[in-house]
Amino acid sequence: MRLGQAAVAVPLTNRRHVRRLSINPTGNEVVVGQKAHGRHRALSRWQLPDFTPLPGPDPCPFSADQDVCAVLVHGGDDIVAVAGLAEKQLSIINLTDGTTARPVDGEVESVAIAGRLLAVTGAETKIISRETGETVWQPDAPDWADSDNSNPPIPIIAFNSSGDSFAIGGKGEEMIDQYSIDTGEITSTLSGAPPRLRWLGFSPGDGYLLAITPNTGAVTVWRAGETEPHLPDVFGSMDYTAAAFHPDGEHCAMGMWSGYLGIHRLSDGANVETRAAHNSGLNALGFTPDGNFLLSGGDDGKLLVWEVLA
Repeated sequence: MRLGQAAVAVPLTNRRHVRRLSINPTGNEVVVGQKAHGRHRALSRWQLPDFTPLPGPDPCPFSADQDVCAVLVHGGDDIVAVAGLAEKQLSIINLTDGTTARPVDGEVESVAIAGRLLAVTGAETKIISRETGETVWQPDAPDWADSDNSNPPIPIIAFNSSGDSFAIGGKGEEMIDQYSIDTGEITSTLSGAPPRLRWLGFSPGDGYLLAITPNTGAVTVWRAGETEPHLPDVFGSMDYTAAAFHPDGEHCAMGMWSGYLGIHRLSDGANVETRAAHNSGLNALGFTPDGNFLLSGGDDGKLLVWEVLA
């Protein structure tokens, strides 16, 4: 696997930082999250594969000028979950009719969606039903929520690809717990995890779980069925800011503070491609569902489209 010779830049009208991007499951649309500035909104929609602009979301849930998109996650039914860096209230936007719902109270730091399940962390850590609003899972008296801690860790939840289990890490402990959705019980505990997390995600097919550490940008990978880190001497590298799995489940794109972009083969840790992509921090990555294109967004205000070659 390799990238085409040159990337194509999407003609964003907002030239501020690209912080998040999310491609819908059908692969015909990407929503881009940036820093709001004056008349330039924090959210924009683009048709794939020709990258023509789409209307909305309107109204934009980020009312504060200069607010930055911090959460941007697509659901499987033409909805997108968003939250800002300043206004941390979660908004669920229906991209078909433009309606907006706010299913949880309090500030939200991270979000994951699997079917009708919505996982949030922040003021509370829980999984709720998007249909009824009822809590499906919530930890008992979490230690990380100690009110005496002025900077408590914020956990992150990731659903597996089938949506029947989830992993939670970043609780201030060097472990990640995996739970069954049906029973709510821990099924395995992974060691060697960073105590705090920037990103956590399963590969398609659930062959791997990958975590990125905030501040240092260290990457940790676990292989399915193993509880200790996979190739720790390879994936312990620093300076990573973003990751996205290729649909084949065996390759992962990783972005760096320097703006460089790398493609890694997860089985043996090989770096099969490295490119200078952005002039400053690379914040967001996403493959199209067919695996033919990789999108990258950075602090330089650019959204780039890379052709993926076999």
